Amino acid sequence: MEDEIFFCRICGKQLNTVDEIELNICNACKIAKEKTTGSADFYCWACGKDMHEKSEIAQGVCHNCKASINRKIGISPVKH
Repeated sequence: MEDEIFFCRICGKQLNTVDEIELNICNACKIAKEKTTGSADFYCWACGKDMHEKSEIAQGVCHNCKASINRKIGISPVKH
């Protein structure tokens, strides 16, 4: 883990603090993002998009990424 280098998912700058690494976003981008979009607590693990729907948050992945992953592994969506 000590040899790993972490980069901001928005600007690509190397992350230096534990807080930055935990959020995968540098402090400069975090501040800029909060000013423009407000603070979000949940992000898609695949693309980093802010998630606001309960179904996305529960699974940890946004609908677009979930559909893409399902297509790649060949799972058809279940219709009720």
